[in-house]
Amino acid sequence: MPSVAEPVPVSGALPGLHARLILPPVLDWNGERYCGARLQRIDTAAALSRPGVREVFVRRHLVAVIAESDEAARAARPLARIRWRYAPPGDGLPQQRQRKVLLQRGMDAGDAPDLLTAQYRWQGAPAASGAATLTILARPMGPGVCVDLPYGNPGQIGPALAVLLQLPPDLVQVRSPRPPQSDQEARDAANGAGVAALLSLHCRAALSLVLESGIDAGQPTLLQAGARVGVGAGRLERYRLNLVQARPAPPLAWLLTERPHPIDDADIAPLDALQPPYAWDAVEISSSGDGAATPAAAAVFAQESFFDEVARHGGHDPVAYRLAHLPDPTGARLIRLVSQAAAWQARGARSPSPSPGPVMHGRGFAYASTIEQAPQPVQSWSAWVAEVAYDPASGELSVTRAIAGHDVQDAAADAALPPAARRALDEQAREAMARLIAPDAGVDAWANNDARVPPGAITTHRPSVPDTPREAASLPSPEVQLKAGGAFTLPAAAAVANAIFDATGVRLREAPFSGAQVRLALAERAAPPAKRRWRTAGWLGGAAAALGATLSLALPWRPAIAPIPPPDPNLYSAATIERGRLVALAGDCMVCHTAPGGGIPNAGGHALDTPFGTIYTTNITPDPATGIGNWSYAAFERAMREGVHRDGRNLYPAFPYTAYAKMTEPDMQALYAYLMAQPAVESKVPESSLRFPFNLRPLLSGWKLLFHKPEVYQPDPDRSVMWNRGAYLVEGAGHCAACHSPRNALGAEKKGLYHLSGGVVDGWDAPSLTASSKSPQPWTEDELFAYLRTGFSARHGVAAGPMAPVVSELGQLPAEDVRAIAHYIASLGRPPAARATAADRPEPAPAPVPAAAGAPQSIDTASGKRLFTGACAACHIEGSGPALFGVRPSLKVNTNVHADTPDNLVKVILHGIPEPANADLGYMPGFANSLSDAQVRDLLHYLRTTFAPDKPAWTDVEERVAAGRRQPKH
Repeated sequence: MPSVAEPVPVSGALPGLHARLILPPVLDWNGERYCGARLQRIDTAAALSRPGVREVFVRRHLVAVIAESDEAARAARPLARIRWRYAPPGDGLPQQRQRKVLLQRGMDAGDAPDLLTAQYRWQGAPAASGAATLTILARPMGPGVCVDLPYGNPGQIGPALAVLLQLPPDLVQVRSPRPPQSDQEARDAANGAGVAALLSLHCRAALSLVLESGIDAGQPTLLQAGARVGVGAGRLERYRLNLVQARPAPPLAWLLTERPHPIDDADIAPLDALQPPYAWDAVEISSSGDGAATPAAAAVFAQESFFDEVARHGGHDPVAYRLAHLPDPTGARLIRLVSQAAAWQARGARSPSPSPGPVMHGRGFAYASTIEQAPQPVQSWSAWVAEVAYDPASGELSVTRAIAGHDVQDAAADAALPPAARRALDEQAREAMARLIAPDAGVDAWANNDARVPPGAITTHRPSVPDTPREAASLPSPEVQLKAGGAFTLPAAAAVANAIFDATGVRLREAPFSGAQVRLALAERAAPPAKRRWRTAGWLGGAAAALGATLSLALPWRPAIAPIPPPDPNLYSAATIERGRLVALAGDCMVCHTAPGGGIPNAGGHALDTPFGTIYTTNITPDPATGIGNWSYAAFERAMREGVHRDGRNLYPAFPYTAYAKMTEPDMQALYAYLMAQPAVESKVPESSLRFPFNLRPLLSGWKLLFHKPEVYQPDPDRSVMWNRGAYLVEGAGHCAACHSPRNALGAEKKGLYHLSGGVVDGWDAPSLTASSKSPQPWTEDELFAYLRTGFSARHGVAAGPMAPVVSELGQLPAEDVRAIAHYIASLGRPPAARATAADRPEPAPAPVPAAAGAPQSIDTASGKRLFTGACAACHIEGSGPALFGVRPSLKVNTNVHADTPDNLVKVILHGIPEPANADLGYMPGFANSLSDAQVRDLLHYLRTTFAPDKPAWTDVEERVAAGRRQPKH
C-alpha cells in the first residue's frame, strides 16, 4: 500500500520549477475511453523562446509548460501552437449494461404497463464563475515521488498514482491536511496529483503545479421513471426508477495519457435517497449502469419532477397531492410551513399554452427526505418553492424568488440559528440555485449568475414548533456543514423545473436549465407543419432577406417609425435588464454618451473630433422629448443594425453600427430593455457640425452600400467556444475596431491586414492589437486579461486616456467574458521570437544617453534627466524609494514610449491620469501648469533615448506638445 504521511499544510517556499496545463478544447469521456479532442501536432518554438521556460511537456494529449516561475509558465501557454483533432461521431455513451434490481417491493411480473413514463438527465451544476485554483507540490523521493495536496484522499489517490507512474505502491507518498469537502474538491485533488507527480518525475525535480478547479469530463446520469396511478382518488399504485450511468471519467493525467485507472465500482446513492417518500403500493429501483455513484441530487430531481407530472396528470395541486400521500408527519409539517411562507395557492393541473408576450411567471414545489452524513447520520428534510420568470422576447430565464425550509433530526441542535449562519445558508442556497440556471450556449451567453438569481431572492425557514417527543425543529446548528448540493439543496433542481413548467408549459427534464431550452421547446410546439416543411428551402428565404437588407441600405431616405409611449420598465424581467447592463458595459455606451467633466450618464453631449468635423453623441436615456423614450424596439434595432434614426435620417458612422449589427437578437433586446429601464433625463445636445459634403446625410446611403454589411456574427466552426465568444464581443458590442483600426479617406474602417492594426480617436493613438503592435513585449492572454480587468499590466503599463473608462467598464463584466476577449486578441498577435526583450532586462538607471541620429540638436538631454529625476522617478523607477500610492508602471515596457509618435505621452504628461480605470492604481498628476513646452520636449527626448534606445528620435515634438496643450482633457 502507498504510504500516507501525517497531514501537512501546503505552504512555505515554492520549488524551483512551475507548471501550467494546456487543456484540449473538448474534454469528453464515453464511459469506456477518452473521446475528446486529440493532439494532432504542436509547435513549441514560440513558447520555448519565452524567458524562463524550460520545456513543453507532451505525452499523448497531455500538454504542460514547465518554467522557472508560474508567471513564465502562464505567459507561455498561449504561445504554443497546437492543432487538435476531434473525435469521430459515434463516441457517445456505451451500450447499457444488464439491469440490476436494487429494491423491489410489491411488484408482480404480470403487472400492466406503466401509464406514465419519463426520462431525466442530470449533468450536475456547472462550476461557479471565476473558478478558483489549487496549488500542488510534487518532488522526487528516491525512485518514487511525494505529492502534497491542499486537500484530498491520499488512500484513494496513492494506488492510482502507482498505476499511472508504474511504480511499486510503497514508492508513492501522498499527503494532505484535510479530506475533500465536496465531490468537486475530490476531483480537483485527483486531477492535480496525477499531473504534478508525472511532471516532477519527468523533470527529476521539485515542481509546483497550479490547476484550475472544476475540470471534469464526467458523464451525465440518466434516470428513467415510470408509474401507474389509479383513477378517482389518485391512488399511487406503482413506481419504477431505473438509473443509467456510465463509469466516471478518470482524473486528467490518466484520461489524457490514456492510462488505465483503478476505479472501484462505487455504491449507488443510498437507498433512502433513491426510494420515494410517498405511499406507493409497489416500488422498484434498478440500475443499468456500471455501478458508478448516482448523485442524490439527481435522484431527487427525477423523483420530484416526475411526481409533479403525476399530480398534474391527475388534475391535482402538487402540494396538496404530496400531503395526501406523505406518511411522514415531520415532512408534512415542513411542507405546510414552506407552502404557507410562500403563500402557495392550491390549483389544479395546468396544461398551459402561453402565447409569447410579457414575461411569463411560474412557481414550483419539491421535497426531499434523506439521511445526512455530517457529522453523524441524521435524518434530514427539505422543501422548496421556486419562482421563475421567462422573457420570450430575449429568451432570458431567471429565478426571481425561492423559499426553502429545512429540518434535521438532531436533538443537540440549537433552537435558534444565529443571524450570520442564516445569511450564510441563504447565500449557499442562492449559489446552488444560480448554478442550476446555466448560460445559454453560444457566442452571446453571459456568465453572470446574479442576473439569473438576484441576491436576496432566497429565504430559508424552519419549523416553529418541534415534533414530540423529539426536540428537532430547527435548522442545523452552525457546526453542521451543509454545502450546496447537500441535503439542504436537494429539492432545488426539481423546484425550478416544476416552476418552468408552471410558467411556460414546457417540461425540462435535463438539469441545469437554460432559456434556450425553453425557447426551442416553445418554437417547436408553435411551428405549424407547413413551416417545418419550409425549412427545407430556408436558405432561399435567408438569401432573399439578406439581399433585401443590402438593397435597403442604398435608399437615400428611409421612412420614419412611429413614436410610441415610453415602455413600462416592468415589461422586461430583471434578468433581461441585467443582461442588457452587461451588454452596455461591453459596448462602453456610457463612455461615449456622457459628456466629460461630470456629464449625466447616457445623456449625450460628448464631442467627437473627426477629420470631417465634430459629432456630438446623442441622449440615449428614455426621455421622450430629447432621448429615445418614444422609440419602439423596431426603431432601436434599425438604428443599431442599419444606422438609421427613428425619423428616417441616416446616422453618421461615428456611431459604430457597423459593429453593433453583429449583435444577436437576445443581446439587442436586452440592451433595449436596460436603456428603457434607466432614469429619463431631458438633455438636448448640440447639433453636429461637419463640412460639406459630409454634412449631407443622404450620401451615407452610398457609404453604407460600400462599407456596411448588417449581418449578425457567425461563429467560426474551426475555432473554440472561447475564441468565438471573444471575437463576438470584440467585433460586435465591444466595437474595438472603431478605435483600433485605421480608416480610409471616407472614414470607413480598413479591413484585411489593416483590421485592428491601430487608429486614432479624439487625438489619441489607439495601438495595434495585432502583430504590428509597437509594444516591446508581446501581449499574452494573461497580461491582456489583467490589463482589461484592472487597467494595469506590469509588462505594459497603465490604461490612460480614452482607454481608462473603457477598462473601468470592462472590469465590471464577468471574468469569463474578459478572459474570452483576451484570448481572442492574443490570437491576433505574432510569436515573440523577433520581438525586443528589453522588458526582461533590469530597470535602467536614469542616466543621459547620447542623442539618436537625426535628433534635433537644440534638445537638452541633461535638462530632461533633471526633470525626470525630480518629477517622474519616484513613481516610475523600481527601488527609487517607498511606494507612495498606487502602482509603479515601468516606462521601459510602455507602448507609448515605443510608439511612432509621442502624442499619447504628451497628453499623459500634460493632463495626467485624473480618473484611473481602477482606484487602486493611483492617479497621475498633470504637469501642464508646471512645465513649459520646451521642458516637456526635453523630458520626452530623455524618455525616448533612455527607455526606447533602439527607436529613432521623434520629430516635430514642440509642435505636438503645443497641439496637445490645446486639446481638452479626456
